[in-house]
Amino acid sequence: MKHPQSSISINSLYCAIDSKVILSDISFNLISGQSVTIAGPNGVGKTLLLNTIMGFKSIFKGKISINKINLSNDPSNRQEQIGYCGHKASLHTGLNVMEIIEYWKAYYGSDTNTSDLIKFWDLPNKTVESCSEGQRKRIALVRLSLMKRNIWLLDEPTTNLDLVGKEKFLELHTSHLRAGGLSIITTHEPVQFEGNKIINLDRHSDI
Repeated sequence: MKHPQSSISINSLYCAIDSKVILSDISFNLISGQSVTIAGPNGVGKTLLLNTIMGFKSIFKGKISINKINLSNDPSNRQEQIGYCGHKASLHTGLNVMEIIEYWKAYYGSDTNTSDLIKFWDLPNKTVESCSEGQRKRIALVRLSLMKRNIWLLDEPTTNLDLVGKEKFLELHTSHLRAGGLSIITTHEPVQFEGNKIINLDRHSDI
């Protein structure tokens, strides 16, 4: 089965906070099946870069294209095409795991089997408040399977995961790439993503 091709192009991107440039002249291109690892120490701007690409922060300078269409000035369109997972698991409190997943499933109009996702991630039948940080991260990662987006932006996706959780994420990520997806991943452990191109933000930092 041939999967539709996707691409994202970042050209001479400058990222700023309150008009102060933090990251300078970042460029890379990805097509289906490819992934890039964004590395660097705490505070260098890894999350800022993802937030700028996603459209949560304004572009100071540069160009972002998705599927060869310039969407630099159209953050809402970019967000419609990107699956984003932040480094913190932002989940609805007062709901149990099944209720959260069923809410996401309805929101994204997904036909994915909820029980299969719960089984894959080995999720407990209890409220978010009763879950460990690792379990909350697993719940947050479920959302990627429900969004059905070819482009993933993942901010420290394996933080708080145990060894089994990391293996499950890598299995999910590999399947995503094989199915024609692509990804941009920030991490403190780039060795996890062997074979990825690595961009070290130390070289682009203006701090």
